[in-house]
Amino acid sequence: MSTATSRRRGLSESLAERHLTLARALILVAAFASFVLSVSLWFSGSEQAGIFVGVWVPSIISLGAFLMPRQVGR
Repeated sequence: MSTATSRRRGLSESLAERHLTLARALILVAAFASFVLSVSLWFSGSEQAGIFVGVWVPSIISLGAFLMPRQVGR
C-alpha cells in the first residue's frame, strides 16, 4: 500500500470520527435542551406540556443509540 493511500485512509477515518463525535454531541444537546424546556414548562404552570416534552428526552437518546454505529474494541 502506498503512503498516499494510507494517508488518505487515515484522513477519511479521522473525518468519520469527527462526524460521529459531532452527531453524538448534537443528540446529547437535543436531549438536554428538551429536558430544560420540559422543566421550564413544568415550573411555569404548564404541567401537561412539561410532561409531554419530558417524554422526548429518552426518545431522543434512544434514537441516537439506534442510529449510532457500535464501536467494537473500545
